[in-house]
Amino acid sequence: MTTLTVVRINHGPVSIALKAESDSAYQLLELAFQFEQSEFDGTPERLELFASFLEFSLNVELRAGDINIHVAIQQQELSEERARAIIRAYYSLWDVPGARVLYQATVGQPALLSSDSTHLMALFGGQRGTGSCLDEAQWMLQVYKPLVCGFVQRMSEFLCNEAQDSRVIDAYPQGLNVLEWLSDPDSAPDAHDIETMPIMLPVIGLTQLIQAKSD
Repeated sequence: MTTLTVVRINHGPVSIALKAESDSAYQLLELAFQFEQSEFDGTPERLELFASFLEFSLNVELRAGDINIHVAIQQQELSEERARAIIRAYYSLWDVPGARVLYQATVGQPALLSSDSTHLMALFGGQRGTGSCLDEAQWMLQVYKPLVCGFVQRMSEFLCNEAQDSRVIDAYPQGLNVLEWLSDPDSAPDAHDIETMPIMLPVIGLTQLIQAKSD
């Protein structure tokens, strides 16, 4: 049976408790000590304190500093599974008011999504590998959900409306609710239908936009 050690991180009256396996507890204690020596503005909420410690730990362990979190992870040559877990954890508190401002590596808005002067963009990402064209979009939604879920929802609503156009409606007997397909793969069309151009092209386009928004 694995033995867990509880490590408390304090800032004034605010305290959070983290559990670590015995062989990792010393490292966590060192990180907590270094973190508690850092300066803070005001008294954070518990979730803010946790987000701040998470950012601090990643910057120390990955030596990220002001480097984009993706670059830092790439430099560590982590496995895909470990990299995905770190990125998901890094952005897990993105929607918590007050915690978002503690992220140093904030995700900027690309010109395509934020500038009125940008009307057209070509994004070349190479050919898709094996598997459904929904796979990559589903992977990105799982990892970057706090960052992109609202955007994917709006784009999915847009695609649903476009699929109702009388000129193309016959190509979408099951509609084009991409968010529902990504959230519940069992609701998606079968593999043959997904590989048809009317479905594959908008899904790949949406995937590229998710990539642009999360980079």
